[in-house]
Amino acid sequence: MSEIFKYSHTDFSCDELPDLKKGRKIYTVFSTFGERERDLVIEKIAVLKKLPPGIIDRIIINHRRTGNSPDRTETGISSLYKDVEIFISNDIKVPDMDAEKGKGADMRRTLYRINTMYTGVAAPENIVIVFLDSDVLPRFFGDHFVTALAGAVLRGADFAKAGFWREMGRVTKYVSRPLFSLIDHPLLKNLTGFSYPLSGECAATLEFFNSMSFSQIYGVETGILIQSVSGNYSLADVNLGLYDHEHHNDLSIQKMSFGIIRAYFRALIDLGIISLSEGAEISDTFSMEYISSASERVRFTELLEEKMYRPLKEII
Repeated sequence: MSEIFKYSHTDFSCDELPDLKKGRKIYTVFSTFGERERDLVIEKIAVLKKLPPGIIDRIIINHRRTGNSPDRTETGISSLYKDVEIFISNDIKVPDMDAEKGKGADMRRTLYRINTMYTGVAAPENIVIVFLDSDVLPRFFGDHFVTALAGAVLRGADFAKAGFWREMGRVTKYVSRPLFSLIDHPLLKNLTGFSYPLSGECAATLEFFNSMSFSQIYGVETGILIQSVSGNYSLADVNLGLYDHEHHNDLSIQKMSFGIIRAYFRALIDLGIISLSEGAEISDTFSMEYISSASERVRFTELLEEKMYRPLKEII
């Protein structure tokens, strides 16, 4: 059964990390899409570059182009930071993946690339991967995002997830927190022990990530979280303080919520905790009807199909 250790970012310092590393590697990965986060990610790289040498071994950009040629995000980063590696998710070929898009899909592509490029550098259990979102507002971002999350893993956690105070966070407040309290089962008892269960900021050994099944899009955080609490892992919840990023519109929030609820029910079915009967099945179609501000009746339907990929350790 998993166990959660609770930390604050103030529990870790730059001075102690080199001793905690003991020869292990820290790779920080930012996810970017097109040019919308160009300035934000460049500013965050500058913050991390101020850390003492020897703490971060690689900074990697997991980038998805919206076109076919290098964009301003790529050229801007390359011109300022020659040593930052940019992985173009559009071009990374993984044996059991096609050209499908999505945050989880591109995270998995980056992990596959790390496994295949750096196999001789260190064993998977000695590489700590820190995933960071690029759209965090600059006034909330600091090098403690890396030192605290990586530090928790270096102290023994298999998986560390960020927690923070955030004013908005509608999906977490009104979907995931109530949802994760819904089913009482021994395998899920730690699911409510994370202060911000949908945070994209997290860290783990490459070995841990290689053992996880990844959802393609909206369900990636939920899927990994349920796998972690239902497995025999040491977990950490790390308080990073205050946080916010650019907000999504109502339709995007509803689609995210659909994906999270679906991932939750799929995971519980896979674990044998619940089952569907009488021909019921999990749908990939999000449908709703509502009254618009013009007092008109609107019918909305969208296919939100989302693949679930098997653990990378099965194909590497």
